[in-house]
Amino acid sequence: MNINLPPYKAAIDAGAGSVMTSFNEIDGIPATANKWLLTDLLRKQWGFKGFVVTDYTAINEMMAHGLGNLQTVSALALKAGVDMDMVGEGFVTTLQQSLKERKVTLNDINDACRRVLEAKYKLGLFEDPYRYCNTASAAKEVLSADKRQAARELGARSCVLLKNDRQTLPLKKSGIIALIGPLANNKSNMLGTWAVSGDAQLSVPVLDGMKQVAGSSVNILYAKGANISDDTSFAKKVNVFGERIDIDTRTPEQLLTEAITTAAKADVVVAVVGEASEMSGEAASRSDIGIPESQRKLLTALAQTGKPLVVVVMSGRPLTLTTENEQATSLLEVWFQGHEAGNAIADVLFGNYNPSGKLTMSFPRNVGQIPIYYNYKNTGRPQPEGPTQKFHSNYLDVPNDPLFPFGYGLSYTTFKYEGLTLSTNKINGSQTIDVAFKLTNTGAYAGEEIVQLYLRDREASVTRPVKELKDFQKIKLQPGESKTIHFTINREKLSFFNSRLQWIAEPGTFDLMIGASSADIRLKNTVELL
Repeated sequence: MNINLPPYKAAIDAGAGSVMTSFNEIDGIPATANKWLLTDLLRKQWGFKGFVVTDYTAINEMMAHGLGNLQTVSALALKAGVDMDMVGEGFVTTLQQSLKERKVTLNDINDACRRVLEAKYKLGLFEDPYRYCNTASAAKEVLSADKRQAARELGARSCVLLKNDRQTLPLKKSGIIALIGPLANNKSNMLGTWAVSGDAQLSVPVLDGMKQVAGSSVNILYAKGANISDDTSFAKKVNVFGERIDIDTRTPEQLLTEAITTAAKADVVVAVVGEASEMSGEAASRSDIGIPESQRKLLTALAQTGKPLVVVVMSGRPLTLTTENEQATSLLEVWFQGHEAGNAIADVLFGNYNPSGKLTMSFPRNVGQIPIYYNYKNTGRPQPEGPTQKFHSNYLDVPNDPLFPFGYGLSYTTFKYEGLTLSTNKINGSQTIDVAFKLTNTGAYAGEEIVQLYLRDREASVTRPVKELKDFQKIKLQPGESKTIHFTINREKLSFFNSRLQWIAEPGTFDLMIGASSADIRLKNTVELL
């Protein structure tokens, strides 16, 4: 109630028209047959009026969970609150028999049909069943110039700068750049996972994007350097939707030699490495979330050249990048950006756009730290500041904190936080507190900063996290410009679900923290709820 459900509740409050059931179970009951979840919570407590659809064959898959045959699980799903059976056809083939056997009622079936028909009516499909099937419109809109420009801008905004020693970035639009890596001149992986209908060959690779953005004054030398992976059996599993891991006809040694030779000619090396698009996402679990060995060898060799090394990482999730962080002069996480990936990444590398992204997940130092997240709860013996102490909550081989924390992300400029003021430090009833501070761009580039507000409940009837993100704003400032930023704290921001599942705000003291990330708190104060 405090962690998992709030984003879904927010979607319902914002007017979501349909909800999909998940494959997993909750308290021993698969979500697709969970009446508490789909009826008691979703409809009765949250007031949801739309329709519920299963995930792909989720009803059928409850048989493997051990809940019965197709007729049994189909009846369970309908009674729980499912309105539409995606693909599995359990409703179509079994509900008539279940109705005869009184395992479901006509009202159950009518309710489900009504909700589906209401959705079609609201979408205007009664007036025109083919309203959204205009092939002429699709030909005009899909990958149109304005859509590609939007994709380029959004891609640049999604980049997260993780490291930038010696201000290696932004790159100069002059000199010689060695662009190296299996994802540097690759179209097949730019769209990311679950884009099976997209034409990956219409993507802009990083090589083309850098040439376009840099102009004629930069000499860009390219070498593949390594395969995404040298493991042919692994590649076969990844290449389920087409070739994502292309294993070169040249040997790994030949690829590496070419890369080192290319790097030796350059002023700076840009290495584009990471995952193939199908190495993360649904049905793509990995026990090791590091960069594959073939690419690790490449980065080690490039680091040993002594040239400034900009590592660009493509991935669909946090990776373990401890060694890569040590080797890189600059480290940029770019995810999978779509058709305009090459242009968007080049915009960031050359400073046409100043990166402003922040991490929405913590990056672990190694897999042994997982699960790792910023809003953890203390144990009875938390590790204090200073040297590691026996019989406290800590690791023997790594620090407790992540490599890169939630909310983290650098910029080409710097920001100063100062002058925190509160209109009052006490909330009584419906009273609110205005929190204000001054944010100043103290660097040489125009930039955007995502300022973050965290709260901690010092004492409560149930254990509470060490901090919780409660608000954030993205602020754009010119060099030297200052702006007063305001946050509002109300009773709602101090509330939580207690052990009796009551949404309450308990009187007490709360720590107020404002910063650039969950680990980089710049301003502090306290507020009191009366």
